[in-house]
Amino acid sequence: MGIKTVRYFLIALLVSMAVGYIFFTPDEEGASSLLALETESDTKLTEDGEVEESGYPSINIRTVSRETDTYSIYVQVPVFEYDELNEFFGDYAQQIMNEFFHEMEDIGRVNSEIRGNLSLKVDVYPAGDDLYSIVFNEETFTGGASVNQRTKVWVVDLTEGELVDRTTFFKDPREAQEVLFPMIEQKLKDSQYYSPYILEDELDQWLAQTDYYFQNMFIRDGHLVFKFNKYEVLAGVAGTPEVEILISDVEDLFKDEWLERIRVEDESLNDFYM
Repeated sequence: MGIKTVRYFLIALLVSMAVGYIFFTPDEEGASSLLALETESDTKLTEDGEVEESGYPSINIRTVSRETDTYSIYVQVPVFEYDELNEFFGDYAQQIMNEFFHEMEDIGRVNSEIRGNLSLKVDVYPAGDDLYSIVFNEETFTGGASVNQRTKVWVVDLTEGELVDRTTFFKDPREAQEVLFPMIEQKLKDSQYYSPYILEDELDQWLAQTDYYFQNMFIRDGHLVFKFNKYEVLAGVAGTPEVEILISDVEDLFKDEWLERIRVEDESLNDFYM
């Protein structure tokens, strides 16, 4: 194992320990945590964990940033009142950071002139009664030819303090897939922005999948939103595309108990009667 490999291994290990400590320790007061680490190259690495309100009850956002001569990191995770949710999302953030360091080592081109960068930002959207969509957007540069973009989405139920299995939204998940997939395909093809960038083979492959569990679907503003990774169905210039389908257009697919929880009032009607 070379000196460079040892260095990145130690950095990755120390960062993982720091991130685990910061992300797994809820801070409801919004206080800052500061952890300074020294590597064998005497480079000082500073970890700031700042907690801010998300604007939604019982959800805060923790931000960790790190800056060195060769890379920068900006990572966000949601913070809940439930330890299991905090550990789950902390594990996810730690995994992304570990991958970042491994890729920098594998490519071996990161230096003071070509700096690595990791940005993992989280958006929170109300999805219904005590339901929230958690959307992560990741951008990484590890010295390769381009910036990598990925996305990951979940729905959390704060009455139970757990992740929602999105297949349970539907009376028949298979039927829901058979209805929704052609709608997604048509919306991509009808989009003035997305249609020129469709990768036909990749889109066909995505539409042909049989083991689909709605893992790229979340809820926002009365819509089902289907989020795709870069290059998953469209050319890279389209970034991480998303397709929206009005829940009211497909409400027959939903179980009554879920439909009741996720129903969103028409704000335009509220404005009319004000």
